[in-house]
Amino acid sequence: MKKIIPVMLLSALIMTLFGGCREAQYEIASYQGQLREGQTQPDYNKELFYRNDKQTGLADPFVLDNTSVDGYYYMYGTEGSLFCYRSQNLMDWEPVGNALDIYFYNEDGTIPDDVKSTWQDIWAPEVVYDADEELYYMFFSATPVEDTTVVPGNGVESGTPTRQLMVARSKSPYQNFELVDFKDPASCGAENVHSYSEAQFPHYFAKYLMLDPSYYIPFSVANGREDAGVGYGGYTTAIDPHPYVDEDGTKYLLWVDNLDQDRLCGVKMENWLKPDWSTAQVLTYTHYYTVEDWKAAQEGAGVPLVSYENESNHTNEGPFLVKHNGKYYLTFSVNDYWDSSYQLGQAVADNVLGPYRKLTEAEGGLLLSGGVAGSQDISGTGHHSFITLGEKMYVIYHRHDNFITAGTARNHAIDEIKWITVKDQDGNDLEVMYANGPTCSVQPRLEAYSEYRNIAPEAKVSGSADAACLNDDLLSIYKYGDATFMEYIRETTITETTTFTFDFEEARMVRAVMVYNSKLENTVFTGIAKMEFTCVENGEEVTRVIEDVPFGAQFLQTNDYDGSVYYVTPGAAAYAEFAQLRVKSIKITVEIPKGQTSVGISEVRIIGK
Repeated sequence: MKKIIPVMLLSALIMTLFGGCREAQYEIASYQGQLREGQTQPDYNKELFYRNDKQTGLADPFVLDNTSVDGYYYMYGTEGSLFCYRSQNLMDWEPVGNALDIYFYNEDGTIPDDVKSTWQDIWAPEVVYDADEELYYMFFSATPVEDTTVVPGNGVESGTPTRQLMVARSKSPYQNFELVDFKDPASCGAENVHSYSEAQFPHYFAKYLMLDPSYYIPFSVANGREDAGVGYGGYTTAIDPHPYVDEDGTKYLLWVDNLDQDRLCGVKMENWLKPDWSTAQVLTYTHYYTVEDWKAAQEGAGVPLVSYENESNHTNEGPFLVKHNGKYYLTFSVNDYWDSSYQLGQAVADNVLGPYRKLTEAEGGLLLSGGVAGSQDISGTGHHSFITLGEKMYVIYHRHDNFITAGTARNHAIDEIKWITVKDQDGNDLEVMYANGPTCSVQPRLEAYSEYRNIAPEAKVSGSADAACLNDDLLSIYKYGDATFMEYIRETTITETTTFTFDFEEARMVRAVMVYNSKLENTVFTGIAKMEFTCVENGEEVTRVIEDVPFGAQFLQTNDYDGSVYYVTPGAAAYAEFAQLRVKSIKITVEIPKGQTSVGISEVRIIGK
């Protein structure tokens, strides 16, 4: 008996220490995003993750989903002669060259009219594929070389236009686009020939303008009165065209008109080259929540101004339309593109052409902003497009190459969009877009192109009263977001060492765990004390352990005198990657750092299948 007692005591001790598991906990090898000497960014496994590293110099990125035709996505933007990139997964891009087919000299040494017409300010191309015609239409703006061959006045328009809408088309999505000539029936079609007076508009470039310079739309303002200042005609400045096809196949074109007013406009199209001007509408005005608010202001009425726009600035640009559950969501950029405050807003309507109402910040009206996130890594999160992959939706946007200098040098990034339900200004339920970004750290690879996905939302989570915030799939990003809206994007808060448990109904294959930090510097964690995995191996339950998973030092800035954190990168996580485990439950233990009273945890993502 004396020999048996120590064995029984040892067994009891093991059971006590390891929670009743059938065998001891085994620490497993893992990769935790460690920086190697000389690195500013750690390596990462592209089979599991992606990161918004600079791959292109594109501003105003638009992505065309052409995968059903040739297996590629094509991205166009404000770079060179409408430069184009392509990708098979939206994460890795390769250049394919200039899309616009223009030659710089005729045989006699002169410059062709189409080249002179697209001489500069070639901005913000968007491409739509017309399956009936088997043609790709590219809409963009450009500033022609000044036409000095005619003298303006006496009914003749000036030959110095700026930023005009144009359209080119091709049988290829990335090359051989030819500029449409609206005076040549062979180029544009007899039904689309422009009717402007060549005596009034004799300039070489007039024939290439998407908007017939003789058109005029008298948009009505308050009390049925018409204001001539809201009319059209001549070489009206226009940028950022956005072609849109509704579910019933009806075509529309949106654009930014008249940069002195900065309004977004829209019109139904009879075909991609011919607007139905009787349908044209102003969709938004800078600073005002609705066009009706703008009209009322012209009559001297006091109306509320949109708070997320810089009131000294006049910009509503880069429109994009998304339809969701019967409503139309109009997203757009505000402020100057070269400024760090460049960001995205959203408006909503029941019809394609409105009337739209910009959402307040309390409703989630501010969609994507490096500034409101308090980011010291990302700025200028503006002009954009959306892509939907299955049930997942993503925003592709540009940001500045350099957070400090901002300016014109920009590159593209991609982050996930979620739909959440909020209370609108009248207390009714309203679905709005929420961006899990902007991010610059490692994120789960896009689900459509990964063997694994985030399965945390499928687990039952426990450990604290607000533990459900850990797997709602919403990243807490905005340090300076509207307090009312941020109640929908809550963090899980702890005031003492806490262990959270994620239980699955059946064992799941798991490759990585990501624990996202608080957005606030005074509630950050500096690492994860322990991750415990209850695994099923050969019909037995065993426990595997990873201890001391650090939160990357590159995402924290601390004071030398006391080690306190004065900056944390929004949307960054402590993570561990390991050989695939068959997991029944996961326990994550988080401690309170010295000198703090609480910790906030934005989200936990379990990368598995």
